[in-house]
Amino acid sequence: MAVSKNPVNASLRLVTQTGTTAKGEPKFQNRDFKGLKPSATDENVFAAAEALSGLMSLPVSRIARVDMNQLVEA
Repeated sequence: MAVSKNPVNASLRLVTQTGTTAKGEPKFQNRDFKGLKPSATDENVFAAAEALSGLMSLPVSRIARVDMNQLVEA
């Protein structure tokens, strides 16, 4: 059975370190920016993430792109 995927939507996720646990392990928080066009290039998404990270009060630890796809039988 052949399956293909169709892009549905995408979002940008910026992960910030908000502190540490009692054991000294880092605690992280996700900030999601929805409404990203699935056709946006990774370079453009990264540039937007860098611009947004400059506006955040906590340093950004990770930048991620989250893509949602619909799987359909071809």
